[in-house]
Amino acid sequence: MNIAVMFTLSRVAVAPFFALFFILGYRSGSPLLIFGAVICAILIELSDMFDGMIARARKEVTDFGKVFDPVADSVSRQTVFIAFMVSGIIPLWMYLIFFYRDAFMQLMRIVCASGGLVLAARMSGKVKAVLQAIATFVVLALVLADLYHLSWVPVQTAGKHTGFWVVGAVAVFTVLSVIDYIIPNRAILKKVLTPK
Repeated sequence: MNIAVMFTLSRVAVAPFFALFFILGYRSGSPLLIFGAVICAILIELSDMFDGMIARARKEVTDFGKVFDPVADSVSRQTVFIAFMVSGIIPLWMYLIFFYRDAFMQLMRIVCASGGLVLAARMSGKVKAVLQAIATFVVLALVLADLYHLSWVPVQTAGKHTGFWVVGAVAVFTVLSVIDYIIPNRAILKKVLTPK
């Protein structure tokens, strides 16, 4: 059994439970369900942190794992942002920024791989993942603060849920990360887009 792949798979399996706990907890005002979502978010991040380390330590790095890891990242984070969107914390257009960014990057990786080329990883991609994780926990903290009536926590800012501004800032960086991938990899992208 490939333990690293199982770790990667675990965040895909846990993500729907995050959405279920968060949406139901937000709508019903249940701190217990929101804490359930917090636990799911922690498990997702731990999986993302350790699957690569485990694969290298156990010499279980596989082609499937290399492809599955970014897909699992995308699926789990998309699920988180869908939960925020359904709950009304972020609008559809903001969620679509994350969706289209991930779809574009998956397409580029597949096209480059089919041509025997590798799309170079960028630090902006790692920073984007960290910022999205931070935004997730900030939104969870804001929701819990509201449920526990902590008046010193600014749950609303400029007429919108503060989570809107937190996730919005990450959405802006997410767009910039796409540009950061395109510019240094433009020679590779030009090659795979040129008719043969």
